[in-house]
Amino acid sequence: MNHFPLNYIEPIFRPPSEARSLILQISNGCSHNECTFCDMYTAEQKKFSAKKEIEVFDEIKKVSKIPNIKRIFLADGDALVLPTRRLIQILEAIKLYLPWVRRVSSYCLPRNIRKKSVEDLAKLQELGLGMAYVGAESGDDQVLEFINKGETYESTLSALTKLKQAGIKTSVMILNGMGGMKYSQQHAENSARLMNEAQPDY
Repeated sequence: MNHFPLNYIEPIFRPPSEARSLILQISNGCSHNECTFCDMYTAEQKKFSAKKEIEVFDEIKKVSKIPNIKRIFLADGDALVLPTRRLIQILEAIKLYLPWVRRVSSYCLPRNIRKKSVEDLAKLQELGLGMAYVGAESGDDQVLEFINKGETYESTLSALTKLKQAGIKTSVMILNGMGGMKYSQQHAENSARLMNEAQPDY
């Protein structure tokens, strides 16, 4: 559907705290999209793909004419999976055409960070990436395997540590009840341990 001047592939999701942000869709869907609990990106039109660079830059130029844009949220489910080079170009374009934007944010899967160095992330932070909403879901390896998250306690902690070292704030999502009755205790304890060790911003 067309929402002048942006062309969204719907449905579009964003964190509640980004309600006043402009949503800039630089990718479509989720690159993992195998978590057993999630159906956000299962519609046929939400198969993962990166949006064409020329289309993203054209939309950035167009929204520069919209007043009072202070924050931008990069959609979709894990926009940070895109190569660092592309993310740098997008953030540079935002700085060029919307220099008044105060913060850029994005959802983030821990796997998005594996191939990015702290230096890469620091460059993104320098260019305006101020917040990453990290879908950890649980700090317990058994629960993570059960929900087909494709992550472990250590992979999540590594991603959160890198983001913190780069100066990017993190909001970490832990799903209450994810362990069910059988694994609730270990889910709660290991998730709390992850949060204590990673010390996210919220």
